[in-house]
Amino acid sequence: MNKKYLFLTIFLFFVSLSNESKSAQQIQEVNYFASLRANETNVRSGPGSNYPIKYSFKIKNLPIRVVSEYDNWCEIEDYEGSKGWIAQNLITKKRHVLIYSKKNIIGMFVKKDPNSRKIFNIENFVIGELLKCEKSWCAIKINDKKGWVHSQDLFGIDNLDLQ
Repeated sequence: MNKKYLFLTIFLFFVSLSNESKSAQQIQEVNYFASLRANETNVRSGPGSNYPIKYSFKIKNLPIRVVSEYDNWCEIEDYEGSKGWIAQNLITKKRHVLIYSKKNIIGMFVKKDPNSRKIFNIENFVIGELLKCEKSWCAIKINDKKGWVHSQDLFGIDNLDLQ
């Protein structure tokens, strides 16, 4: 075999290895919360507009967990544990939370204390802006009212938020 062909064969072998590792690196596992940017968001079965739509969300600011990323697509998990793919430009890292409790109604309080003055009662599936969390309480904003709710009644936060 001539040296030129041997060199070319070795070169092509390493190029193919490089391309395989690049494509394997394109799906990146992540774990963070974000929110839906649009009033209507299609969730697809795979990372691309050619994949069929599994279902649609018809609400803005719904919190979702991003579990992996591929190119400009995010695999998400919703509050019910359903997974699918959405275009990255349809999410925002501005944090929101969903009231998601075993109780029908939870209280929003002036302080991080259930014995403090109650601002109002909140039903399940209400969305609020996440302001901050401290230990097991989170400050949220709903309809220009700010107050504290217990973190166990929220979807859209994780242990890092509670430190």
